[in-house]
Amino acid sequence: MAQDRYDVAVVGGGATGSATAWALARSGHRVVLVEERTSPADSGLDLVRLGHADPDRTRLALLTHQWWQILEQESGAELLTLTGCVEHGPVEALRPLVETLLVSDIPFEYLTGPEASLRWPWLAFDDRVVVQPVAGVADAGRTILTCQEQAALHGAEIRRGTRAVRVERLDDGVRVHVAGANPEKAAGCATIEAAAVVVAAGPASAELLAEIVELPSSRPVRDHRTQGASTEPVPGDRGPAFVHRVDAVAHGAARGPLGPDDGYPVDGVRGYHEPDGSLTVVSRTEDLDRTVLDEYVAAWLPGVTLADQPVPVTTRHDGPLVLDRLGRVVVGVGLGVHGVAFAPGAGHVLATLAEDALGHARLYDDPEAFDRAPFALTALVPTP
Repeated sequence: MAQDRYDVAVVGGGATGSATAWALARSGHRVVLVEERTSPADSGLDLVRLGHADPDRTRLALLTHQWWQILEQESGAELLTLTGCVEHGPVEALRPLVETLLVSDIPFEYLTGPEASLRWPWLAFDDRVVVQPVAGVADAGRTILTCQEQAALHGAEIRRGTRAVRVERLDDGVRVHVAGANPEKAAGCATIEAAAVVVAAGPASAELLAEIVELPSSRPVRDHRTQGASTEPVPGDRGPAFVHRVDAVAHGAARGPLGPDDGYPVDGVRGYHEPDGSLTVVSRTEDLDRTVLDEYVAAWLPGVTLADQPVPVTTRHDGPLVLDRLGRVVVGVGLGVHGVAFAPGAGHVLATLAEDALGHARLYDDPEAFDRAPFALTALVPTP
């Protein structure tokens, strides 16, 4: 049954919003999750790893790893599969990642390209290779659904098929204006009132909050997922995920007077093995040029054969990371490009910010450890 007023309304039932609803409901708050889609999008697997070239995302990844474990333990679902991850590229391209790993005390190996090729013969490597053992892939759709199911088990109301159109500030809370409500959940309901709101609706967040805050712009990116198979045997059940950090300038500088190789690629790819042993190669480009991709695979994935079939495309948005609060309005944007990778941790941070808005005292021994500041790379600016 719909309630007259909630503690927190969460707008956006993607990865971050669903994890936020779970975190808030788990803490005993009256929560409603508003999501336009009727079911999570099937976007395949997402790469998850502790270390990133950005120290702030690395701190968030470390926090997230704890909440991945809690989510799996409480739900009984196997969402994250640790396969390890190899990232390769020129020395200078990998330097920020290596420095962050060292400062963060995250385990890793640093190999030369030939050393890595001996271990994984179905891959060819750039100059240097960083191997992170605590990395793998997460089932995106199942993760979102599990967060929503766990939120509902803790008492959250899930309103699928409900589109938020505007967020309004009140003297003692917020009002979310909605349209296209699911008749089984909110027949005839045009508004939702709550003491606080968390908006994690991706690029739609800017329009929803236009009267309240100015959000940084984002740009769409397109992931083309091509299926293939390894002709060389893969040790174990699944090989490691991989990321090629292509950097033509760093590559050319490393070669000195020789200059860059003629065949050095313009764009890198990433990839991972599916549970059935097949390989997914992800190319992040505006439009997929199959000839260019085939040439890349021939040079850099010598043990892989790509399938000749339609290529699924996932559109995401890349922009500054914001996990911050302005009064009773909490905003979480900038994580869509990572899929579900940061969702459990980001949801915890946003839930903590919502509790701040509600005036709840924090229960942690070290409040600074969960302060929003390290995760807000762009501060919220009130609308004039």
